[in-house]
Amino acid sequence: MSNSPEEPGADQRPPADAVATPPSPSVPAEQIDVIDNPAESRYEARLGDRILGVLEYELGPDAGRIVLVHTEVRPDAEGMGVGSRLARGALEDVRARGIPLTVECKFVTAYLKRHPGEYEDLVTS
Repeated sequence: MSNSPEEPGADQRPPADAVATPPSPSVPAEQIDVIDNPAESRYEARLGDRILGVLEYELGPDAGRIVLVHTEVRPDAEGMGVGSRLARGALEDVRARGIPLTVECKFVTAYLKRHPGEYEDLVTS
């Protein structure tokens, strides 16, 4: 059966190109870039120009300590590994910068528990 205008309801459907499609959950995490946005005090998970999630932080005076505060992922990006990619990217950046870390974010705390030993050199009280 075709979707001709004569069919009931056919004229009420939005055109196919008018429907926004969220990113595919099958996007490999490696395609998600994590960048530090110091002006906003957050790491951003990006797919192209689109921000999929953020990990907010507080940076102490003279970059003496970084506190990972809160992770948030857009609802349409859930299930893509964005939170884990943010946690890994932030932790790797902190390690590369050599600054002490405190974790207040529940998601990052859970990530660290799922990856025992991988980042224990970073975490301080």
